[in-house]
Amino acid sequence: MVEQTQGIKYTQPSESFFEIPGVVYRGESRTYRLFEQMTDSMTQYQLAEFYEKEKSKGNPHPMDSVLHLTIPFAAYRLRNESPEEAEKLRKFLQTSFRQNPNTLTRVIYNPDGNDEIIHNYGTSDQYSLRENLVGPNNWMADISDKNVLESLLETSNVNKINEFFQWFNKTNGYLWRLNSKPSKKEERVVGFNADSTRLYLNGNRDPSNRSPAFRVLQVK
Repeated sequence: MVEQTQGIKYTQPSESFFEIPGVVYRGESRTYRLFEQMTDSMTQYQLAEFYEKEKSKGNPHPMDSVLHLTIPFAAYRLRNESPEEAEKLRKFLQTSFRQNPNTLTRVIYNPDGNDEIIHNYGTSDQYSLRENLVGPNNWMADISDKNVLESLLETSNVNKINEFFQWFNKTNGYLWRLNSKPSKKEERVVGFNADSTRLYLNGNRDPSNRSPAFRVLQVK
């Protein structure tokens, strides 16, 4: 006879999330979970601390600007296979991108030469690229230096980007950045903004800005 142990039991409640396969990030295809609960409003410094703390525990954490496109876009490609889930995701993305989500990507605008794009800023997974990001604000389709999009989103295919943005926000993408070379180094945070007229990729956000952020977890 097996003796039954009596006592207190606690089960932590699970969170709702979208599990999305086929996410291409830095040349590798992976599976991620995108959680419906966003972080509290934080600065990028606070997000980096939160990232390190939560990732070390195997918990969901914030992400850089690249994953803001590649994770939901992987789901978008599968929308016809799971139409009900895709529609739920579409509504979630529209609502969430209109909360001006913060990212872990930072830009250092230099007075001379190329600027520095730092993904996963302030974390143990930080990596950087060099590109000239300075230029006019404009619709993504109309900017001449599409390599800027490559450095921030890992793709310069504007048709692909706008097709996706049209799906969940019914608008095209718009790039916001520093318009001329600064007299000294200027650090800015990359974030997103969305409204009924456009979806902004904002490369000119003040580091002191506090905004919520998506939470993700790589599972495969």
